[in-house]
Amino acid sequence: MKRSFRYLWGFFDTRRKQSGWVAHYALVVMAASFTVFSTPSSAEAVLDEVVVTAQKRTENLQDVPVAITAITAETIENYRIVTISDISNLSTSVNWQQGLTSSNSTVSIRGLGTTNFGTGVESSVGIVQDNVVLSRQNEAFGDLFNLDRIEVLRGPQGTLFGKNASAGVIHLITKAPTEEFEGKADLFYGSFDEVVARGTVSGALSDSGNVTGRLTGYYRTVDGNVRNRFDGSTLNGIDSSYGIRGKLAIEASDKLNFMIIADFSDLESDCCGEPFRTLPDNTNVFGIADPCCSVNPAVVGVDVGPSSRETSVDAPTFGNYSSSGLSVQFEYDFESVTLTSISSIREWEEETNADIDWSPLSIFQINGGSKDQDTFTQELRLNSSSENALQYVAGLFYYDNSTTQDFNRTFFDVLVQDLDAAIDTTNFAVFGDLQYSFGSGTHFGVGGRWQSEDIDYSANARRFGFNTADNPQVPTSFSDKDATFKVSLTQDFSDSSMVYVSFSQGYKGQALDLTTGLRESTALLFPIAPETVDSYEVGLKSEFLDNRVRLNVAAFSSEFNNFQTQAFDSDALTFRIINAGQVRTRGIEIESEFAATEALTLMFNGTFQNMEIVDLVNIGGYPGQTAAQGCAQLPNSTRSGQNVVGGTLPNAPDSKIFVAADYRGTIGSYESHANLSYTWQSDVLFELNQNPRAVQDDYGVVNVSFGIQNEDSGFDATVFVNNLFDQNYVTGIRAPGGIWGGSTGTVQQIPRQAETTYGIRLGYSF
Repeated sequence: MKRSFRYLWGFFDTRRKQSGWVAHYALVVMAASFTVFSTPSSAEAVLDEVVVTAQKRTENLQDVPVAITAITAETIENYRIVTISDISNLSTSVNWQQGLTSSNSTVSIRGLGTTNFGTGVESSVGIVQDNVVLSRQNEAFGDLFNLDRIEVLRGPQGTLFGKNASAGVIHLITKAPTEEFEGKADLFYGSFDEVVARGTVSGALSDSGNVTGRLTGYYRTVDGNVRNRFDGSTLNGIDSSYGIRGKLAIEASDKLNFMIIADFSDLESDCCGEPFRTLPDNTNVFGIADPCCSVNPAVVGVDVGPSSRETSVDAPTFGNYSSSGLSVQFEYDFESVTLTSISSIREWEEETNADIDWSPLSIFQINGGSKDQDTFTQELRLNSSSENALQYVAGLFYYDNSTTQDFNRTFFDVLVQDLDAAIDTTNFAVFGDLQYSFGSGTHFGVGGRWQSEDIDYSANARRFGFNTADNPQVPTSFSDKDATFKVSLTQDFSDSSMVYVSFSQGYKGQALDLTTGLRESTALLFPIAPETVDSYEVGLKSEFLDNRVRLNVAAFSSEFNNFQTQAFDSDALTFRIINAGQVRTRGIEIESEFAATEALTLMFNGTFQNMEIVDLVNIGGYPGQTAAQGCAQLPNSTRSGQNVVGGTLPNAPDSKIFVAADYRGTIGSYESHANLSYTWQSDVLFELNQNPRAVQDDYGVVNVSFGIQNEDSGFDATVFVNNLFDQNYVTGIRAPGGIWGGSTGTVQQIPRQAETTYGIRLGYSF
């Protein structure tokens, strides 16, 4: 079976590489034909309605003129979505890239994300948890638990979701309290000695049932998958991860409701160890050909290659994070309009360290530090609550974030860099969205957001004979105002099909380059200009065959201006945030679901896109790049670099598909369920400088699961086997470049899922 599958895949892969896009479109046509022309085998087969809140009101997924991937609680459990990175398996427009730390990792939508190092820049993809906008993506990079659904909103969503949603939004909605007493506990054990324990209990807290609550907690630990030959330990595991969340719902009256949510989570990991992918001879730290700095003899015996899961580092390698928050939401129904208030405070703390000589040479023992984020948000909005032709949302939003950073770097045990930085950001916005329905089935929508932002920062960068001479102390402040809008036109063709066209704008605020190479000359260039986007979208949403088939298609074209990205500075041995020209992304997204029978449901999702760098200037060249390959001295500078035109973006595959089958049946007194899924993506480049050595070839992964449950006893059990055919792949490739003295060597991030893994989950419900 395994040999046959690989032969068939090899045959298809060969043809795909020969015919390119033709093969992809042929696959789409085949899937669509199967969906449309399959003969119904059960009149009772029907797809469930999916409810979303993408427009800050409860609506049917099929009625919203926005490209949305809605992942239900059942799907989350069946496909074991436990982290943000797992979402990318089902939502083909989402991609994940692992970094050295949580702050350096990123999630992108439609090829656009923010792969910047530094405290002073936000992501292009906003993450929202229970209606609260998170200040940075890293707050959501821990374990996901007790989710009711996940909504992935593709394309600019800044009108309703704020200034850091120029590429899209991922909204995590946790389960609400119930009046009926219920609970569930489960235990998971799997590969790498992964142990997960979870529990939740919910019910009424008052005799009247007007006060209900839910308490949820989890604990997780898992071994690493990268062997550290220096001391025999393993890296990239989770020493411990735990969290608790409480939700309290109060129905004060028929018109007034409260929801109070408190959560805390903590994660301690030995992340991230990066195995050697390529290691040319004479790779030396800073190019110093001396035993003190020669990498090759220091790592003799360590495996090198695309499948390597070995490294050898002597510096402490860890990432420890904690997150906590409290939000209070109340709604008052004035009959024709509902007033909603959402107040939140959140705190994030981080401590990290990494060995950036990637060897057992005692050169960089400390390269890390701490970051703290404190955020307060307040949202007030009015939602029309009548069934009139005119529906609207109007509101005010206030955001206040304080972030501090303490970074240290040692060189041969001597402190050479010490950076203290603090950023205070306040943002005030007025937003609104209006939808008007004409009697002919035509709907017109318009929305807008005006915002004002003030940023104050201070940075004290002290150096002790390392690369740069000045020690800047440049406290300063600046502000910006911006207005964005969105317009859409929708036409219903029936009760279950519609077409929409929309134009939307996105905005990501000003940024600061508070990195380890901060100098007064660069600090005086602050701020990095805001990133803006204009996006056009045409979509089809339809259900047919008596609601047994759901087919949603979106075509989009987005152009980003003043794209915020990073360029390597060989003088300071770090990455700098810059504005770099224009980037354009265009594509087609398909999401389909087919209730083939009452027991069998099939799914096909696909994203086919083209990312083009229209103009990208002042990007550093990749290691080994010659003048003939485009690397030359930059104008008015002593640095060499390149202007990239026609290149592609990091971690943005041209094509990605997800195919799945879900079967429900019975075995004696037990209900059974089985899932088979396949995710495939085309090759990706991981470095913006177009380094040809930082490419992951196309690959596909097959996952399978089988489970049983008995409602009377409350018992359930599920067995998972992921990456069934042991497909190796990486989620990031890095070229140390200047630190390795210009060597063309590379290191890589290999997830635990890049090999066959298994697990069993036992649960009990009441």
